Formats: sequence, C-alpha cells, structure tokens
Amino acid sequence: MMAAPDKQSATQEKVPVEAQGLGSSSTGGAKFFQDDNRAFSSLRMMCMVSLISAIVFGLLTLYLSLQGVNDGGNGIYFTLVSLVGAFAPKTIFKAEQKEIKYGRPGR
Repeated sequence: MMAAPDKQSATQEKVPVEAQGLGSSSTGGAKFFQDDNRAFSSLRMMCMVSLISAIVFGLLTLYLSLQGVNDGGNGIYFTLVSLVGAFAPKTIFKAEQKEIKYGRPGR
C-alpha cells in the first residue's frame, strides 16, 4: 500500500514568481518576448501579432455575419490563415532547432 503524498514534495519547492522567468530581467528570468538567451525574439512578436489579428478578424467576421452584412466566407479564410501564421512558424523553428542540435534521424 502506498503512502499518501504530502502537500509538497521535495522537487516541488516554492519558487518566487520572479525566479520563474515572469519577473524582471534583473532577477535572471527572461521576459515574455525574450528567448532563453534573453534576446528579444521577433518571431515571438510576429506570432503574437498574428494571433491577435486572428482573434480580432474572427470576432469581426462573426459580428458581420450575424448582422447579415456578408456570409463570412472570406473572413473565415483570413482568420484560419492568421491562426496558422500564429502557430506554424514557432513549431517549424523548434523542429529545425531540434534537428540541428541532435542531427537528422537516419544518419
């Protein structure tokens, strides 16, 4: 029979928010649009702008289609393209980074 786990294990010690990377850079953590090396990432900024545009155009398309102005066909396409633009670049970048670090499979 297993013992009931305590409320906090040894590996789950409480860490202040600043030390988790959400605080200022003076504490050693990276900010939201910075990569692990604390360099500002234009890719992260571009992905965030694309995500915000997808949300705005999705809501605008929904609003205009509910008002009967249009059927929303082109707005749906633009929203989907913006969503792909928000998530695909970072995914591709991470896959390429892993490939460079570990080498291509099958070699």
